[in-house]
Amino acid sequence: MIPYGRHKIYPEDIDAVTAVLKDSLLTQGEQVPQFERAVCEYTGAKHGVACNSGTSGLHLACLALGVKEGDIVWTVPNSFAASANCARYCGADIDFVDIDPQTRNLCLNHLSQKLNEAAKHNMLPKALVVVHFAGHSCDMASVAEITKPFGIALIEDAAHALGGKDALGNAVGKCTYSLMTVLSFHPVKSITSAEGGMVLTNDANLATLLRRYSTHGITRDESLFDTENRDQPWFYTQLELGYNYRLSYLHAALGRSQRMRLDRFVSAS
Repeated sequence: MIPYGRHKIYPEDIDAVTAVLKDSLLTQGEQVPQFERAVCEYTGAKHGVACNSGTSGLHLACLALGVKEGDIVWTVPNSFAASANCARYCGADIDFVDIDPQTRNLCLNHLSQKLNEAAKHNMLPKALVVVHFAGHSCDMASVAEITKPFGIALIEDAAHALGGKDALGNAVGKCTYSLMTVLSFHPVKSITSAEGGMVLTNDANLATLLRRYSTHGITRDESLFDTENRDQPWFYTQLELGYNYRLSYLHAALGRSQRMRLDRFVSAS
């Protein structure tokens, strides 16, 4: 039997997780921030927001863009359901752009034709979720050039593509042409944290929204408080309806340990 995927766990990975279990902090420590920094250093992105799955990451990306009922989001039809469901979670409609039969990535000609037709009927999408099929980067430079006149936000679904590069040598996840890139650390991906994901962005405002939506919509930023308790050290406030999408410290420790062998995994694949 050929397995769907087979992860590789090293003794160092087990040691990293065990160390967290032996620590006095199982949460509210440095494991998640360190994992976020490690992935940002590898990809070149300025901000990383870890979450509990790639699916959660896609949902967070749509929330940060303000995708809502009445909006339209496009993606490709040959991806996991999460690439489309992220828009449906926000109440938006979904439509699909056909793929190139050679690359299995989004077809640039079909994208251009579909955009021109949608513009005629005032049916342009608010966002386009570009999937990098089987780890091979889509031609993001061309996608950005085609979509820019229409003002469409680009989200890269790079669940399978961490460790890859585009045709111009840009690391997948650098967000050279997109607002956000979503990663997955499921066991069949480039590295695993058992379950987990991350949204990368170069936009500080988007990073703030992503982090807030992933933690119940709650903030401790005093500049955003408007009550008499704002100077109390225990005070926090909820600004919007958020979710508990945080990545656990056990998962973060495993992911950071695995990140150290990412290039080895890519070379062997």
